[in-house]
Amino acid sequence: MEVRDPARARRMVVVVCLIAAVLQLALAPQLSLFGGRFNFMVVLALTMAPACDIKSAVLAGFFSGLFFDLTAAVPVGLMPLLLTVACFVLSMISHGMGGGFSATSMRMVGVAMLLVNLAYGFALFLLGLESSLLYALLVHGLASSVLDVLAAVPFLMFGSSTESKKGFTARSKGTRYKSYTSLK
Repeated sequence: MEVRDPARARRMVVVVCLIAAVLQLALAPQLSLFGGRFNFMVVLALTMAPACDIKSAVLAGFFSGLFFDLTAAVPVGLMPLLLTVACFVLSMISHGMGGGFSATSMRMVGVAMLLVNLAYGFALFLLGLESSLLYALLVHGLASSVLDVLAAVPFLMFGSSTESKKGFTARSKGTRYKSYTSLK
C-alpha cells in the first residue's frame, strides 16, 4: 500500500502553480492563434478542480482568476467569478473521479474551458471592450479554448504522475513483479 506524503503533495501543487504563473507572465502574451491567447490560469484552475475537494477547487479558481485579472489589462473580478463557478461545478461533477489524464477528464476540462472562454468573450462584448460579438466569441471563445486545451494536456499528465493510481490492485505504482516464467 502506498502512503501519500502530504508535504510532497503540497510542494508539487506549489511547483505547478509557479510554473503556470511564469508561463502566464512570460509566454501567454507572446503567443497567439487567430487572435486567441493562452490563459494558463484557466488551465491551472480547471485541471486542478477534478482532483480537489470543492473548497480547494473554488479557492484555486478564485485566486487563479484574480492573478489573471491583476496581470492583464482586463476588468478585475470577471475571471475570478467565472473560474470560481466553473471550478465549483467541475469539482461537483467529478467528485470521486480523481485527477489525471484520461478521456473523461480531458472532455470535462475541455468543455469547462470552452464555456469559461465563451462567457468571458461575451462579457467583454457586453462591457464594451470588444466591438464585435462574433469576434469576441470566435477569438476569445474558440481560439483561446483550443490553445487552453492544448496547454491542459501536460498539466493533466503532470498532475496524474503525482496522484496515486486508483484501481482494483493492491500493488503500488513503484512495485515491480517478476513474471511467472522467471519464478519457476
